[in-house]
Amino acid sequence: MKFILLSLGFFLLLWYLAPLVSGIFNAGNAVGIAASALLIVFGVIIDKIPLLLKNGILIFLAAALVIVIFPLSVNMAKYANYKKDEGAPTVIVLGCKVNSTQPSKYLYDRCKKAYEYLDENPNAVAVLSGGQGPDEEISEAECMRNVLVEMGIDESRLYLEDKSTNTRENLEFSLAVIEENELSENVLVVTNEFHEYRAKLICDNFGLNFHSSCSRSSAYTFLTFYTRELMGLVLIKISGV
Repeated sequence: MKFILLSLGFFLLLWYLAPLVSGIFNAGNAVGIAASALLIVFGVIIDKIPLLLKNGILIFLAAALVIVIFPLSVNMAKYANYKKDEGAPTVIVLGCKVNSTQPSKYLYDRCKKAYEYLDENPNAVAVLSGGQGPDEEISEAECMRNVLVEMGIDESRLYLEDKSTNTRENLEFSLAVIEENELSENVLVVTNEFHEYRAKLICDNFGLNFHSSCSRSSAYTFLTFYTRELMGLVLIKISGV
């Protein structure tokens, strides 16, 4: 048990630390680093912990895995690519960080996935959703439009929503664009795989018929964003969408 806990703790710690090389630090790896450190400490002192307390901690960890983490993870996998081949007429691309005027890797990958769908479905249109952050020179929506036009998508097929600051606003404000332009509320949401389930819950709340096509995350950043997303989903389950 000691070896397993220490090995797992150091493995997870390195995985949560890896995104820091690219300057990525958020609630996901902050919590992950802390949890990994606690797991290592638990492994170091496990022989000195009273049996009742030790069993209680292990039962708590197992319950969290079975009751919370596993069911949420199953749904995250289930809705990553959901009804993506059914031809939703409206695509919603969720924004991500812009570096000055250029898309971050995650944003570019989302644009690429949206391009593939729009290219295969010439009658589909897209709502590009994302405002302008304090360290961005243009909005995420404008950046996505520039990328998709450069890829070959006609600008007339692209609608901009450039005021949102989070996922809920992405979808709420995109719905306003859809209603204003009389677009279909059968939507295909493009975002990263870890993000689609939360998008699905919010779409359900707004009455949007959800489809999805996800872009894949880098392996070294996946656990960080997956952990942050788990925390967001827990908050949604506790407080409601």
